[in-house]
Formats: sequence, structure tokens, C-alpha cells
Amino acid sequence: MFYQLPPAGERICLAAGADAGRAPDDLFHPWQAGFFNSGTAALAAAIIAAVRRKGVHAPEVVLPAYGCPDLVSAVFHAGARPVLVDLEPQRPWMDLEQLAASVGSQTAAIVAVSLFGIQERMPALRVIAERSAVTLIEDSAQAFPKNGVESFWEGDLVVMSFGRGKPVTLLGGGAVLYRDEQFRGLLPECRHGIDGQSLQRFMFRLKAMLYNLMSSPHAYWIPAGLPFLHLGETRFHPLSGVQCMDDTRLGLLSVNTAAFRRRTLRVQSALAGLIGELARAASLVDLPAVCAVPATRALLRYPLLLDAGRRDEVYNCLNGRGLGVSRMYPAALPGIAGLEHHLGPAGTFPVARDFASRVLTLPVHERVRETDIRAIASGLESAVS
Repeated sequence: MFYQLPPAGERICLAAGADAGRAPDDLFHPWQAGFFNSGTAALAAAIIAAVRRKGVHAPEVVLPAYGCPDLVSAVFHAGARPVLVDLEPQRPWMDLEQLAASVGSQTAAIVAVSLFGIQERMPALRVIAERSAVTLIEDSAQAFPKNGVESFWEGDLVVMSFGRGKPVTLLGGGAVLYRDEQFRGLLPECRHGIDGQSLQRFMFRLKAMLYNLMSSPHAYWIPAGLPFLHLGETRFHPLSGVQCMDDTRLGLLSVNTAAFRRRTLRVQSALAGLIGELARAASLVDLPAVCAVPATRALLRYPLLLDAGRRDEVYNCLNGRGLGVSRMYPAALPGIAGLEHHLGPAGTFPVARDFASRVLTLPVHERVRETDIRAIASGLESAVS
């Protein structure tokens, strides 16, 4: 009861280090960067740039039918219409045939989501995008490079989030990366929020220290047990506006980026070995393995697919032991609370619905102990055998 791993989320580094003085723009060279107040705001800014580039009156943006509802929030805020594409069977990727058929004269952008940290098939998406002069936006909110950034991303625009539970977390903020200079003038100018004042810096540090404390396995059971915090809840929330990222978070970005890159892939590697053995003997799909994710690529969470009838049983078993498992998003986007009347019937996307009913994620962050890894393996083995 008094031990509960969070599903994701690393500590926020507040101490100055060797990277403290590094300019945020230098972190992503040769990419150029624009910084915004949230990952959703950054995605909205990227879509606005794509719409301006396309120059159509009724712009459309292609999205996967399974994902975070903030994808839809960003599209709506940019004044575009979301067009959903079903998934490939047993993969976190859009169906390429449906995607190609969904791109038309009004399509301004395709959003390729690196779900769990697993990159979409960018070369194939690039062919479809270039055929119709469509901007390819790579949503990298759940993926961040361990080493060099030059070849990690392949989109025309790349969107990152520094929100709670992301690879580099600052409890807020986001970025849009680009190489083509034309996007500098197409991205929206953002209004600065309140930043740089001692009170705001103090309040952020206090919030960050509380986050670090409450995301500890020996304390996470407290916020997890408070229903008014809505931890793990997935709902649609309209985006209120696009502003600049505040100076306090910008000043900590280089330190936290360096901290992320110093972390090992110990937990991810251990789980990959255990899950690989189990997948050969049980009705379980090891998504990183079947998607050929390189061992050096950091995942935000380790995703599995189980039989729909067993997934919830396995979740209840492992969650009852405080092992940080998650069912991720509970439905295809049309079935998410708040979106029911915006995107049409959920039955249109059977593969996405099936994926939502089967996915289970395991934690890979630095707070996972060796005993936790063994308990996860034991619980999975007993639950699916």
C-alpha cells in the first residue's frame, strides 16, 4: 500500500551544473528552435505554420486514431479539421494505405507520433507528404535523443514537450524544431507569460521539489489516491492559448537535458530481455521488439499488447503490487471523454479500438529497482501463463 511506482517521470534537476549556462538554442543544433508554454501549444504552433505554408481555406491535419487528445486540441486551436487514420494491426503506427487515401488537396500536415518513444516510419510518411506538398510534423513529446540530435528526427517540424512525465520534464513548456528557414516566419509569435521574477522562480522551484518528492515510490501512493488530482485520467481539454516558454524553465532546460542523457537504459534493457523470453511462450506482443526499436533508443514506457480479455487482469495484478503499470489512453480518440461529439463514431477505427483495449505499459524510469523488475516479470508470467 505504501509503495507505488509512477508509470513515468524522472526527477527535475534544480542544481546548476556544467551545462547550466548553455543556451537552449544550442541544445538542438543544427535544428533551430522556438519555445512555447506547453507541448500542446508547440504542436498548435507547428500546425499553424503548416497551415500558413499550405495556404488553403479549409485546412485538414492527419492524425493517428489512437493517441493523446491534446493532438486534437492543437488541431482545433490552429483552426484546422482533424482527419483520423486507423492503426496498423498490432503496431503503434498509422495504416499507410489509409493515410495515403486521407491526404487530399486541403491537407496541411501529417502528424507522426512517436508513441511510447517508438518512432513512426518516417521515410514512408515522407513519400506520402511530399507527393501532396504536405508538412510532416514529428510529434516527439514522448521521445528524446540520448546522444546527437542531427539524425534523431526526420520531420519538417519536430514538436517536443517538457510537461509532467515526459523524457525531460520541467512541468511545462515545449519546443518546435525546424531546419528550413521558411518556418521561422511561419511560426506564430507568442506572448510572453510572467517570468524572470523572483516570486515566480521560487514558486516553480517549490512545485518542482514537491513533484520530485511525490513521484517517489514511497510517496506516490498519496497523490495517486487523491481523485481530485485526476492522475492518469485522459480527457479532452481545449488549448487556451500559445505563449512563450518562461525564462525559469528555459534556464533549466540544458541541465535537465544533460541529466536525461546521463541516465542509463538499465531498466529498459532488463525488461527487454525478460519480455522477449515471455513473448515467445505466451500470448503477448513485445511492441519494441516487433517494431525493431534500437537498443540505444530510450523509451518513455515499455509497451506490450495482451489479449483484450486478459489485459485488465494483468493490470490489476501488477498495479496491486505498486509496479507502475498503465493502460495508457483508454480508447481511440473518438471515444475519449470530451471528444465524443467532435470526431464521429469510434467504430470507424476498429484497429485503434483494439489497440486501446490491449495495450499495457511498464515503467522504465530510474526509480525502478531490480526487485521491481523481478516482480514485474513474475507477475506477468503468472498472469499470462
